[in-house]
This record gives sequence, C-alpha cells and structure tokens, in this order.
Amino acid sequence: MLVDATNAFNSLNRETSLLNVRQICPEFATFLINTYRVPAKLFLPGGIYILSTEGTTQGDNCASGFYSISILPIIKELCSILCLQIWYADDAAAGGKLEKLKLWWDKLNQIGPSLGYF
Repeated sequence: MLVDATNAFNSLNRETSLLNVRQICPEFATFLINTYRVPAKLFLPGGIYILSTEGTTQGDNCASGFYSISILPIIKELCSILCLQIWYADDAAAGGKLEKLKLWWDKLNQIGPSLGYF
C-alpha cells in the first residue's frame, strides 16, 4: 500500500510538532522553536498579508528535518502493527497481510490528522 499525504509540509501541525521535536531531538528544538513559534507574515499585493500558522516554510533548509522528526510518533505508533513500513518524507509504504494493512491504514487515519498528516 502506498500513501502520499495531502499537502503534508503545509498542513503540519506546528504546535504539536514543536512539542514532539523538543522531546525527540532537543538539540534541534531550540532553533526550530525560534524559527516557527511566531507565525510568519506572507505579503500579498497591495500591502496586505496573511499569517502562516501551520506547516513548514518553503525554502527552509530545516523543513525536511523538522517534518521527519515531527511524524516519528506516527511511525512509532504504527510499528505496533505487524507489517513492513517504509517512509520518505510524507510518502509511506506498507506491506504485509491484508488484515494487517487494513489495521495499519485505519490507525494512520486515526492518529495522522492530529499532526496534519491526512
């Protein structure tokens, strides 16, 4: 089974992700917290702007690392289901018996949205 999350890097739940990074990789957390704790202003024509409050910032060299560390809790939770899984950024693949794949898929749909993975 192949899964590609919808608009994953832009949908990442920043607040939850920063908490996860603080626990999983504290060395990286300080930098990411300083970068992402305040919404960035995205300027539009006419001098107006919108606030970027979710996801990673396009062009940020740390975006892939931030995203990868942020979804580790999902990956670890899914390891309890006996099927092979391979992840690369927002792409996931799982293989195994059909019953286990169904459990894996259901669990991913249950826990993924809290981090912006859907």
